Amino acid sequence: MPVLPSTITAGTVRPESELSPFEKLVLSYSTGPESSNEGGEVWDYFPEACNLRLESATPGPPARVSYLLTVIPKQCNYMGSLHGGCAATMVDILSSTLLLGLSKPGHYSLGGVSRNLKLTYLRPVPSGTEIRVMCEMVHMGKRMALLRAEIQRINGSICVVGEHEKANTDPAAI
Repeated sequence: MPVLPSTITAGTVRPESELSPFEKLVLSYSTGPESSNEGGEVWDYFPEACNLRLESATPGPPARVSYLLTVIPKQCNYMGSLHGGCAATMVDILSSTLLLGLSKPGHYSLGGVSRNLKLTYLRPVPSGTEIRVMCEMVHMGKRMALLRAEIQRINGSICVVGEHEKANTDPAAI
């Protein structure tokens, strides 16, 4: 049975100075750690270039995070719409920020690894479109976690629905 995140609700945009400690923690994970690759290159979705902003985050229940950003040309396919692989990268990274924000030593503190990432593409997202990426924790067990996500246009139309299953890789869990 597919997970339908239509119950995910977004908050409002607030200045960074008013962020709660949980929101600050989740936001700190949104651009990922420094790369250990030569030249610092990593697979990314260009968070600075697309003006990624934290809209809201709550530890729940249910735990949720919402981001706003603008689709930029380097995130698009040859048709000028958000590339499916880039949408998958956004869902992967941004849903993982929620998991990291909820982590504890021995319990997803390393972020885990993706076990399954399923996206359903409902409509295109043209370059220049302002979007909301909303993620919600469905289940966070000792070894597995399930998150769901939506990519929406600001008018609320759902463009992409995602399910992200992660396995805990912390040494105490293996």
